[in-house]
Amino acid sequence: MKPADLVLMGRAAGAFGLKGEIKVVSYAQDPEVFQRAGALYVGPNPEGARRLTPISQRFHRGRLLLHTREITSREEAALVSGAWVYLERGDLPPLAEGEFYWFELVGALVRTRQGQVLGKVEKVGNVGAHDLLLVKAQDGKEALIPVIEDVVQEIDAAGGLVVVDLPEGLLEAQGWPE
Repeated sequence: MKPADLVLMGRAAGAFGLKGEIKVVSYAQDPEVFQRAGALYVGPNPEGARRLTPISQRFHRGRLLLHTREITSREEAALVSGAWVYLERGDLPPLAEGEFYWFELVGALVRTRQGQVLGKVEKVGNVGAHDLLLVKAQDGKEALIPVIEDVVQEIDAAGGLVVVDLPEGLLEAQGWPE
């Protein structure tokens, strides 16, 4: 598996029980994606990730518990604590027309409707009310841009472009020059 084909989907948060279940903080909208996947990968990065075969999953106190064929003891599960959890891109469910996965926006060019290039999408996240783009300019400045209808005018995930119409003062409030 090439590292580029792996998508970050969660983080191992420790061992649970005696039979090697792994507590996982899932980033997936549908955590069942782990069970449907033929394999998952855990490690410090995609290049160093170890392939595991999911057997079952369940939930306990809001945490996803994954049981894999390769990890059979609490001690083995504890060894992957803190590791990132990846899935193969092909194991993700297909999307409807116009939908995209967050990871597809990473690296996309962000520019205003007027043509000013702000930078590239570094990360996409959600803090509750709506999604946010972390945009990094070429000079290292960063800006958080809300993914809301009035601000984000166009998203072309396949073409690597996000067009925005920023409210007055948004960049300046984040330390950008006027």
